[in-house]
Amino acid sequence: MRDSSVFAVRLHRFEVWRSAVAVVALAAIATSLAWAFATAASNAEHSIVVASIAAALTAATIATAVSLARVPAGVLSCRDDAWSFVADGGASRTGRLRVAIDCGPFLLLRLEPSSHRSVWLPVQRRGLEHDWHALRCAVYSPPRNAAGPATASPSSPE
Repeated sequence: MRDSSVFAVRLHRFEVWRSAVAVVALAAIATSLAWAFATAASNAEHSIVVASIAAALTAATIATAVSLARVPAGVLSCRDDAWSFVADGGASRTGRLRVAIDCGPFLLLRLEPSSHRSVWLPVQRRGLEHDWHALRCAVYSPPRNAAGPATASPSSPE
C-alpha cells in the first residue's frame, strides 16, 4: 500500500497563454477585416452590411480574448488523487484533472468539478522550473486507486 501523496504548486505566471490568446485574436480580427474589405470591394451595395458584420466579429473576438486572458492566480494541488485549485480570491474547485494541450514547456489543464463548470488552467514552465518535473509527473501519473495490470495467477493442477 502506498503512502498518501500531496503535491501543490502556485500558478501565477501566464505570459505564454496571454501571448497565444493575443496572437490568435489578432489573426481572427485580421482575417475578418480582410474578408470585409474583399467583400465590400467586390460588392459595394452590401458594404454597410459587411462592415457591420466585421465590426460585430471584431467586438466578439476582443471580448472572447479578454475573457480567455483573465486567469486567476492560485494554488493547484493534489492530495490522494483529488485535484483542487484554490484561486487567490478564495474560490475553490475540486475535481478530475485532464491535460488538454501539452506543448512541452506549456500545459493547458482542465479541472472538471462534478457540479460546476470546468476550470481551464494554462501552466507554463517559466516560473515553475523547480516544480515543473514534479507537476508533469503528478499530472500524468495514474490514480493510486486504479487497478494495476492483470497479473497471471498460478494455475492449480487439477
